[in-house]
Amino acid sequence: MKTLAAVTFTFIIVSCCSAGWLQDAETCNGWYKRWTDEAVKDMRDTPFVIGVPLDREVIEKAHKQGTKVLAYVTFYQMPPHEYQRADLAKHPDWNVIKSDGSIGVSIFEGTENTGWKTVCPNSPGFRDYALEYTKYMMDLGVDGLFIDNAHPDVHCEGPKFNRHRHIYKDKDNTYAYRKLLEAVRYRVKRYGDDKVVFVNGGYPNQAWVGACDGQMLESYICTWASKVRWHSESQVLNFQRAWGPIADQGHPLIALSYIGHTPNPPREDAFYCYAWARLSGFIWADWFSAKDTARDLYKLRLGKATGPMKAGDGYHMRDFEKGIVVVSSESRSARVTLPKGKWRDVFAGKDLSSNTVTLDKGVGRVYLRK
Repeated sequence: MKTLAAVTFTFIIVSCCSAGWLQDAETCNGWYKRWTDEAVKDMRDTPFVIGVPLDREVIEKAHKQGTKVLAYVTFYQMPPHEYQRADLAKHPDWNVIKSDGSIGVSIFEGTENTGWKTVCPNSPGFRDYALEYTKYMMDLGVDGLFIDNAHPDVHCEGPKFNRHRHIYKDKDNTYAYRKLLEAVRYRVKRYGDDKVVFVNGGYPNQAWVGACDGQMLESYICTWASKVRWHSESQVLNFQRAWGPIADQGHPLIALSYIGHTPNPPREDAFYCYAWARLSGFIWADWFSAKDTARDLYKLRLGKATGPMKAGDGYHMRDFEKGIVVVSSESRSARVTLPKGKWRDVFAGKDLSSNTVTLDKGVGRVYLRK
């Protein structure tokens, strides 16, 4: 199983994101298949969806039903053919050049992205292209960008081999990529303060805080790449401690889970992942992999948290304006007493007859105030 490396986090104070709709979002989703009329209608319970085609008519249909949409883009890699309105073969000055003079190769080459090469954010030509393409997408009316693969090749030797010059001399590509993100976000915000930029590098990165509106933590707890839950309880708590305060300061984190790959019932995994995300202060997403088994999670609107996450005897709990989220320990069952009042169990779809509930180990539950 993948483990979370020990990282020392330096907390960065960030200004609160000006997009009010994003601050209120509790879930989101992504869709990379055809956006048919039926598919768009199926998104009506989701505040915003990533992966909209660059089609003004589709974008307007989503907006008409109240769904925000983000366009997908990558500024890390390109294929050996036209992609994102450009052909890398015609722009050799965009390639990352390695220390031996060879062209940088995508880490995904040999899997789904055969022949893809990495591009250099420090190349003037590539930067100009990235900003032009940003304008093209925003002109179509999208609500922002989802920038995938935010893990640039750190070093490029383009100037050494006379392949291209660098905008920022004596700076690595982490620096150059951040400056590119800042420039892209500035251009996006020219279309309105409610437009946003999300970045996904697999794991969130401190280097991008302040250069975008939020980030993604992909394969959160459940993933397509594992037949067991990917992150342990201790790892999930590490994510919460590292990124919960930053999310609270206005840099939201999308926790993306892939449901349906473990022996657990999909509904159980969906509620477990959702509950941990909400306890941590994250936006939860599952790319519609739970739409047939846990669609009610997309409809939930718990409101603002009214306090921090609290640890109990074998469980963690957090109170929201309209309900309470609870997760039991992965190693033991828990007995939880809810505050006085009438409650509805969202998972079971029925009202509670008692304020005391018993949870099996490793489950997540949501209780709504009646």
